[in-house]
Amino acid sequence: MPLYNANLMIRESRKAQRLTQEQLAEGICSRETIVKLEKGERKPSWFVFREILHRLGLSTEIFHNEFVSDGEVPVIDIYSKCINLLALRKFDEVYEMINEIEKLKKSKKSQESKMWHSDFGRYGLNRLKSGLYSLDTFPPGGNKYHNPDLGIKYSMKVINITRPGFEIDKIPDYFLAMHEYLNINTIAIAYSAKGDRIQSIKILKMLRANIEKNYSMEIHDYVISWYRNMQTNISITMMKAGMLEECLETAEENLQQNMHTNDLIYYYNNLYCKAYSLVGLGYEEEGRALFKKVLLLVYALDGHSGLDFKSIKQEYEKTYDGATLELCVPW
Repeated sequence: MPLYNANLMIRESRKAQRLTQEQLAEGICSRETIVKLEKGERKPSWFVFREILHRLGLSTEIFHNEFVSDGEVPVIDIYSKCINLLALRKFDEVYEMINEIEKLKKSKKSQESKMWHSDFGRYGLNRLKSGLYSLDTFPPGGNKYHNPDLGIKYSMKVINITRPGFEIDKIPDYFLAMHEYLNINTIAIAYSAKGDRIQSIKILKMLRANIEKNYSMEIHDYVISWYRNMQTNISITMMKAGMLEECLETAEENLQQNMHTNDLIYYYNNLYCKAYSLVGLGYEEEGRALFKKVLLLVYALDGHSGLDFKSIKQEYEKTYDGATLELCVPW
């Protein structure tokens, strides 16, 4: 699709949603960039263009080839590969690739090296570092690079690229972009890993309220997955904080919403929180029965998104029985 047509669609979509150019730009780029983009006078980086489309609830797929420059392709390829490796919990490979990127940046001889020094490249590299240091396996301990303080540090670096002077407590006042939700969510998880569950829950609840205030679930399909992710993290953090009644209520609400999705990891996390809360609140028979369903689900998903059936089964046995748990299907 020609650049002019894409820019015309952005301008008309912005006006239809009653957004000013300042609002569309917030947390993404300058107002001047939006002005030039809408006039067809400037072609932004793929990162900026993607975030603009996300804010407007427009698909990024149809514009990918038109807005990804030749210089951005290697950076996007490496970044995408690392994100997939993080999802698979292959932390050593991500660590090695980050080191290769750092070496490439120091060389300053190629176009690819220059791209890693751009805002787009800085975002990608700091985001990968944030993921490497923030993510862990379940049960915890499978990521030897896990360091919540560094996870927070690099997430803040990412946010400050497009929102200098960002402050956590001002989340309710911001019109957050999608990449900011992702990075602030990572910060909340890191606080939980540090043991500050109250701060983690506070951040997640502010994020949830921000999404509900600024985005329509009917228009912004992309937002729905992040909203569900935050809801799940609230359940998990409440469980870790011992807020079992609140955890049970939130998990049950999430499971009811999950009836309309096919996200099995989302389903697993909330089912686990519900089972744990039931046992902790004294509904032991119901909770243990639900835990067995959870374990059967993990058996089916073994290896997906870092789930390890053997470790989770052993964790259950250690916590609740102390003896080998025999599972069988109910037919």
